[in-house]
Amino acid sequence: MSSTNDEPPLPRQTASGVTLRFHGVDFYPGNDPEQYARRKARVFSPLPRSLVFVPSVGLGYGLADLLQALPADAAILCVEAFPEVMAGALAAVPRDPRLCVVRTQDPEAAAVALRRLGTGRFRRVMEIPLCAGYRTAPEVYSGIRTRLEQEIARHWQNRLTMIAMGSLQVRNLLSNLGELPDAADFSRLATDLPVVVAGAGPSLAASLPLLCRLRERFALVAVDTALATLHGAGIVPDLVVAVEAQAVNNKDFIPRPAGAVRLACDLSVHPSAARLFPGRAFFFSSEFAPLRLWDRLDGQGLRPFPFPALGSVGVAAVHAAVRLGPGPVVLTGLDFSFPRKQTHARGSPFSVAALAACARLLPPGQDAFQALAARRLISRTDKQGQPVLTDRVLSSYRDSLESEVQHFPGRFFDCGVTGLPLGAKTVSEEEVAALLPSAPPAGERIRVREGQEFTGTALRPFLSGERARLADFLRDPDGSRLADIDYTWAHFPDEPDLSSPGPGFLARARVAALYYDERLRRIEEARG
Repeated sequence: MSSTNDEPPLPRQTASGVTLRFHGVDFYPGNDPEQYARRKARVFSPLPRSLVFVPSVGLGYGLADLLQALPADAAILCVEAFPEVMAGALAAVPRDPRLCVVRTQDPEAAAVALRRLGTGRFRRVMEIPLCAGYRTAPEVYSGIRTRLEQEIARHWQNRLTMIAMGSLQVRNLLSNLGELPDAADFSRLATDLPVVVAGAGPSLAASLPLLCRLRERFALVAVDTALATLHGAGIVPDLVVAVEAQAVNNKDFIPRPAGAVRLACDLSVHPSAARLFPGRAFFFSSEFAPLRLWDRLDGQGLRPFPFPALGSVGVAAVHAAVRLGPGPVVLTGLDFSFPRKQTHARGSPFSVAALAACARLLPPGQDAFQALAARRLISRTDKQGQPVLTDRVLSSYRDSLESEVQHFPGRFFDCGVTGLPLGAKTVSEEEVAALLPSAPPAGERIRVREGQEFTGTALRPFLSGERARLADFLRDPDGSRLADIDYTWAHFPDEPDLSSPGPGFLARARVAALYYDERLRRIEEARG
């Protein structure tokens, strides 16, 4: 029987049960449809800590059997793309806290459902189609699975980063609180112009003549590592973005940017970065860990404009650019790969350091070769359809950027000639020029508007309140206040049982609490 995309789901009674037909797809075979799904569920062996992804709910067959085979630390996320199918299946879906059924075609909505289940519970996604319903929208279900895998990978990447860098990020955050009264909130920056985002990838060099020629007609947002390359071409950005918690990136600010350049930086950036831009630093805050501290900062009016935890300064720069105004955003220098075995644009600090280190036994290019040899490289297809080397971290950053692009359809354009495709429309130099106003605008390209201000009046009670919480914890013998000071131990590799923390964990947490109390005391003294 023929079917069109407008016909409703058609249940069909067979000699051995009810099956379903929709959009020309038979969800189950005519011979014993329910047992078909149940057999698939029974032979499926989900691993511990797995998110079991079921594309299409169908008639709900097999879900109860799948729950019986589920390890205690696993869960099921069933996604149905069509409301017509969902409506017919709801009565047959078992009620169980380990089963979440959502109706959506949006991968982001599926990611939200995953976060509600608790992303950190899972190590992997395992897929089992209990019916052929996934064939009604194969690209939709494939995109949802990819997004779920990205969400779990990002969580564990962030977790590993937190273990390695979390203590430094928290220390920087507390130190930067002392800088807030002399800075401003990122939300106060705005522009009516198109924005160009310059990363520090190898493709930036090819875009420099274009940026020079059209410089007065757009607002330029640059990652910190691209500053030296832009400076060498005589290009001064309007806004520099920095997220690095370590002091090592301070070399990116040599030579020091001109007086009109502003800095947008994460609250966890190394404090010396903001001090290089007195009166011109604008803070945002990304949740590098789910700390209770964020709510307390919000309550005191001390939390800067929230950004998602993006990991990459390039992705953060794009996120910043799209929030500056409603205009188009042009990308360049965001390669997330190593085209022609290059790691950075010519003139960047890494490139200059490699040239400075050259000797008879260390010819030019050897540093880049050694750097790439130390990585676990993978091959991907670049914008030209050719293979290019990258690694899993850079590839995940590209995925994050593509998600950002998909959030704002039609606003992103990519003029980079190399690197991984970013999901944005690729444009030529002529097309870039057509996106820009025909004449230079009057006034500042990025202006500062009225908005949130940070004051020492709000900072002082916050600091004294945090010190009081630390003191309460240190006087508490059983650790019942451990959750209140989670920023002191969030970087520990083990996670505590907050209802009954072990003595070893408490001992380490007390050492950390004493350390942070001393840091807070110094910030109080510095602010007077």
